[in-house]
Amino acid sequence: MATLIAFDVDGVLYSSEPFIADAYRESIERVNARRPGSFARVPSTRDILDHIGWPVATILKRLFPRVDREAVELLHAATLDVICRRVAEREGRLYPGVHEALEMLGEAGHLLAVASNGRRRYVETILDTYGMAHLFVEPITADERGTKPMVLREYLETYDITPIAAVMVGDRASDVEAAQAVSCHFIGCDYGHGYRHEIEGAGPVVNHLREVPSAVVYLLRG
Repeated sequence: MATLIAFDVDGVLYSSEPFIADAYRESIERVNARRPGSFARVPSTRDILDHIGWPVATILKRLFPRVDREAVELLHAATLDVICRRVAEREGRLYPGVHEALEMLGEAGHLLAVASNGRRRYVETILDTYGMAHLFVEPITADERGTKPMVLREYLETYDITPIAAVMVGDRASDVEAAQAVSCHFIGCDYGHGYRHEIEGAGPVVNHLREVPSAVVYLLRG
């Protein structure tokens, strides 16, 4: 039986925490230069990280609920440019053991996929920068499909995989919701940007990526 292990990216494989506040500051300055006074503040790193895991449009709406639509759309484009540049310059951080865990899962015969609410360019920049693209099937992204559950569902349909033979690995409530929406297994990562209460009770919880392969064996042993 074919099996699929789908990974969220930010907070599971990679962390943008080292630069994310500066990236927003730079992006806001770009927009304010075009439309003075559009953004009065730069959110803190914690404010931003608390929203990571949701689609970018949702994040911006929550961070800037009273900013007009045109300014938010400009910021949407600016953040993609700035963040991808900083990823490519390796300002972020790949979590320890990523390559080892992915290679172990691949050698065990599992298909590996990314299931992120991040935009395609962002996801591909991370995979390319850190030499991981060859370990995954062709990405399906939420900006093209609408939601993370839709991304997971398309992976299952594309590769003819039953939900019971698939695992979602994530650190946020949005990852739990995606797994539940398609009725697949879930592994929670307690080292990412989320809070333990978001993932507790949904499946095994790991403290390091090296623990994922054994958790996968446990879930798929039947």
